Amino acid sequence: MRVLIFTGWYPNGNNAVKGVFVREQVRALHKSGLEVALLYPFDEEIPSGKLGKSWEEGIRVYRAHSMALRNRYLARLYSYFVSWRLLRKLSDEFQPDLLHVHVGYPAAMIAYFFTRKHKIPYLITEHMSFLQDYVAKFRHRVLLRRAFEKAALVLPVSAALAEQIRGFGWKTTLQVVPNVVDTERFSPGKADREGRVGVKDRVNILFVGGLDETQVKGLQFLLPAFAALVKETPARLRVLGDGMYRPRYEKQAEELDISGYCTFQGWVNPAAMPDYYRDCDFLVLSSLKETFGCVLLEAMACGKPVLATACGGPQSIVKAGTGLLVAPGDVSALEQGLKEMVRRLSQFDSKFIRAHVERHYGSQALAEKLSGIYQEIANDSAKRYSYK
Repeated sequence: MRVLIFTGWYPNGNNAVKGVFVREQVRALHKSGLEVALLYPFDEEIPSGKLGKSWEEGIRVYRAHSMALRNRYLARLYSYFVSWRLLRKLSDEFQPDLLHVHVGYPAAMIAYFFTRKHKIPYLITEHMSFLQDYVAKFRHRVLLRRAFEKAALVLPVSAALAEQIRGFGWKTTLQVVPNVVDTERFSPGKADREGRVGVKDRVNILFVGGLDETQVKGLQFLLPAFAALVKETPARLRVLGDGMYRPRYEKQAEELDISGYCTFQGWVNPAAMPDYYRDCDFLVLSSLKETFGCVLLEAMACGKPVLATACGGPQSIVKAGTGLLVAPGDVSALEQGLKEMVRRLSQFDSKFIRAHVERHYGSQALAEKLSGIYQEIANDSAKRYSYK
């Protein structure tokens, strides 16, 4: 079976984490034996008017920069047209059995128009937590509704996102399929392979997230909660990530008198991330909103327990024995969660955490699930589509 992946987000040289979960899924599909190719027509690193074609880990990847005009409204229309033409070109060249779209706006809308003439079934994986912001605008709502309703299947990455889409009142078939984590790359260190969790002298806590002006990662709530923890428990907080609000957070840490216990590491090469997870005792996700929470899976794949806010995606990930959930945007809740994690740290079983991730989010498990979905759509396509 041939599957063409059409995505609105994908990593490049300037942004190694944008849509990294799409790349992980494509890798898993390729590794399982499926023939896949990928089109990412929104890559600003590609010269305008050019189509970049490369083999990335054995996968055909096509990149283009379709948003090349200065006027943003004309640029958007031009981008849709260019993307439509690229879909046609690659469809003729690759001859896919189906089209798998990632990120509804704008990729699903483009796929909708493309498949009106080219009778290829498509499904949508939705990652966007702020999809409702686009749906609130009439012109987007009309196109998104048509795109979602025509899709053979819509795959939200979490139950919370499925509820959001269900609330739009659209006639869609939904099935939650989570993101995948590379369990070969993210794996336990020696102590965690033996099932041990915890340290003797101090607790090492890890935060991973952007430090931008949206403040959606909730570090402004975590820092005072951590300040309360270190008054009672020897601990260190390592903050991985960067953004324009980093100086503000560093100043907040100084005002809380925790600068000596809190390290702002800045941007970290993704290749080094497994080691940072292995070095911590547990990860904290303090976000106000998350569609999913890939960092939770990465830490858990390394055998680490997690403390997360119940802000959407984490409720589908954090289960008994893998960590704790607390209310978002609440310093007191985070403080109590930190203290409870420290108290229960020795009770967490890293082998159990790792096995849970492999069973539900590992490459093989997700590839098998998607392969089954693809086959069902292909079997049903003769009833819904007439091929050329």
